[in-house]
Amino acid sequence: MDKVSLITLALKVISDRLITILALSMSCGLACYTMWAGDWTRVATLGIFVVFSYLIVRNKEANHAKQQPQQEPYESQG
Repeated sequence: MDKVSLITLALKVISDRLITILALSMSCGLACYTMWAGDWTRVATLGIFVVFSYLIVRNKEANHAKQQPQQEPYESQG
């Protein structure tokens, strides 16, 4: 594996994790804002945002899983 492909792989992994962490932290922040001053408009906004964040993260992780080759499960030596 050459250096360029290794760096490309590392950036893909970091971006996948970063998107997941960013979506979770934004959902948490919006949930705190909704609970601070509850209103049905804010609750609906939170629900829509969380659903779309989940779908984006799920789509990104599914694409990442398709790009990686299938690995054999670990078998113990013994």
